[in-house]
Amino acid sequence: MTAGGTKAALRVLGGELSPFTARARLALELRGVAYELLDEPLGPRKSDRLLAANPVYGKIPVLLLPDGRAICESAVIVQYLDDADSDCLLLLLPQDPYERAMHRFWTVYIDDKFWPALDAVSLGPTPAARAQAVEDARAALRVLEGAFGDRSGGAAFFSGGDAAPGLLDLALGCFLPALRACERLHGLSLVDASATPLLDGWSRRFAAHPAARRVLPDTDKVVEFTRFLQAKFGVDVSK
Repeated sequence: MTAGGTKAALRVLGGELSPFTARARLALELRGVAYELLDEPLGPRKSDRLLAANPVYGKIPVLLLPDGRAICESAVIVQYLDDADSDCLLLLLPQDPYERAMHRFWTVYIDDKFWPALDAVSLGPTPAARAQAVEDARAALRVLEGAFGDRSGGAAFFSGGDAAPGLLDLALGCFLPALRACERLHGLSLVDASATPLLDGWSRRFAAHPAARRVLPDTDKVVEFTRFLQAKFGVDVSK
């Protein structure tokens, strides 16, 4: 799979349903950079290819450069793309140093607070843990609602622009398929016009962006994959 219709010099080790892989791919799509997605199979054993590219964590995604060097961690990959071609008209981080710092800060918050809570809504070990995860996810989204108001400045995206998303949009947007699958599986409403009106509008705009339409998986696929994980880990969601 390649972007841009030309021979890809960059390769991404990842998975179609991995939100972190989606984050890296979204950045490449937005920058118009051709790449090849090298699918890493699911399973208890990591491939030799992945372990060689990311020996520290053994996790996807990994961006493989033409000279064989590797860049790991999705947020690092996004920032690398800006640093590697800072003259590009479409930058993924703001030019203002303070705003760049704020976008990095909220990206860490999303990964440290929001994503673990959302993941635990479906995969928490007990009903009590899953119920607490719902509350934690909603609390994190309320915080991010405020962050959107502060960072967007009334524009369409966290980036502060109306045309293109940026780092913080990708940081949260890559989890939208998992969020919608979670809502469907458990009859929840996490992002909606009543609880988080700003994020509700943003989520619809982000999902409609051409890059997101090319990269983000269908909710049905994520629902099926989540059910597979629940069965794999013995999560009884009937309780």
